[in-house]
Order: sequence, then C-alpha cells, then structure tokens
Amino acid sequence: ESVVVSSDPNTAEEHEDARFMEFLIVDYTSDVEQQSVFTETTQETAVLHMANQLQLRGLTYEDSVCVVNAGLHDEKICANFDEEHCIKIYQGNVRVYLNMLHHVCGNILWVSLTPVMESGNFSHRRNVELVGMNEGARMALRKFENGVFLDVWEATGGFEHVDDAHFEEVYYQELAGLFANLM
Repeated sequence: ESVVVSSDPNTAEEHEDARFMEFLIVDYTSDVEQQSVFTETTQETAVLHMANQLQLRGLTYEDSVCVVNAGLHDEKICANFDEEHCIKIYQGNVRVYLNMLHHVCGNILWVSLTPVMESGNFSHRRNVELVGMNEGARMALRKFENGVFLDVWEATGGFEHVDDAHFEEVYYQELAGLFANLM
C-alpha cells in the first residue's frame, strides 16, 4: 500500500489507495494561535482540518490514526502554580483535546513527554512536573477505548540532548521509523 505524504490535494502525490500521512504541529493542549472563522482554538482548527481531509479522501473515522504529543510547552503554565494545580489544568486540557480528536481519530496514540536536561534554565522540579503531566495524560486517555499511551520517557535515556528540551536527530529518526513500520 502507498501513502500520500501531503495534506494539500494540489501538491499531494496520488497513489492507488486513499491513505495519507501528514504532520500537524500542535504545541499546546489548549491555545488560540491558529484560529479560523469556524474555530476558536488551534486544537479545533486541527480537528476541523482532519475532518475535512477524511471527507476529501472519502475516508472514515476508522481509517485514521492520530499520533499526539503535547505538554512540554504547556508546562510553562506551571511557573506561577504549584505542581498539583498545574497537572489538573493540563489534564483538563488533555481531556478536552482528546474529546475533540475522538471525533476524527479512529485510533489515538499519545506519545509521552520526555525528560528535559537539567540546567540553569530547567530544574529537577520540571522533570517531576513532566512525570506528573504524563500520568495526567495517561489517566485522561483511559476514557477512550481507541487510545494507547506510548511511554517513551525511559527510552530517551540513551540519547543526548542538543538543548534543554530536544534530543539528537537520531532519537527522532528512530521514533519516526517505529511509526513508519507500523504504517
């Protein structure tokens, strides 16, 4: 089977079947950076786009797999709150986002957050909060029978950071290889 690699029907490579793969960047579980005349949040915009793509290609809800990761940027909301309050906000945002995705994603694969490098910019407290946020996402995902939580926290241990939050390219290549093999 083949895959269409672009979501733009004008530039997409046409193949013998209707499968396609695309990459949508959604940094936060709740934000207003990408709005439209029909949507108020980035998450609503992404879900509307996905629904339109399914309809355009004659695909159904069952045909779609959504690989999702959000939260490292959400952690910024924790600056003025204690850890418990921060995780409650994050978990609520994840729940809302999953409820939206549930309408266009036949299967949801939530990839966990990864640890940040401890430095002058990020303290050990931040990794403790990220572990709590991962658990919050895992708990929110349990409501959905079509949801799977992929915990990559420990798997990142063998990879070097290139900055406080990002890993060397080989980590992302291996993770992408996993998804490509599943397709």
